[in-house]
Amino acid sequence: MLHVATRLRRAVGALSSLMGLAAGWGFVLCAFFITFEVLARSIFRFSTQSTTEITGYMLAFGLSWGLGHALNTRSHVRIDMLVNRMPQPMRIWLHLLSLLLLGIMMAFVAKGAWDLVDESLLFGATDISLLRTPLAIPQGLWAFGLIVFLVQIATMLFENLLLALSGQASQLERNLSSRGYVEEAQEALDALAEVEARR
Repeated sequence: MLHVATRLRRAVGALSSLMGLAAGWGFVLCAFFITFEVLARSIFRFSTQSTTEITGYMLAFGLSWGLGHALNTRSHVRIDMLVNRMPQPMRIWLHLLSLLLLGIMMAFVAKGAWDLVDESLLFGATDISLLRTPLAIPQGLWAFGLIVFLVQIATMLFENLLLALSGQASQLERNLSSRGYVEEAQEALDALAEVEARR
């Protein structure tokens, strides 16, 4: 059962990583688009009249698409000063409780996002800007990211609950605890080594 749970979590994690990559490139495109708009207005007295709309959509879906990847890589900001001082048996259940509470909150958010998409489809709602974008498209991308994030939470909770019940507390802590400065420093060194290897 644990093996199946781990494979399931890894599959969802791989999807989250791809979505995180897409979100990152979306932010880069956003920056280029805004730069072009600023230069076009100041130099050529020309405006696309769609910058706010397009970049707003890109930021919204990029944010939701990056959530699963951040959870997968333990990159979310956490205040863990108190938790780290507790004994391990208590820490592991607090890690699981925090993941459960996050999942409950995200279930409500994802349900609300899906209801919004459903309503936009029902009424054929469009943006009031020049492009008249059907709102279900950007809302759907945004909702998809939230739903994948929710699935990521569920698979991680399932896997780590099995780890807790089987007495593998150390592995659970490696999966759920916040990253320490040693891990972050090692990640920076690995990235630097990769850059040097490409030269």
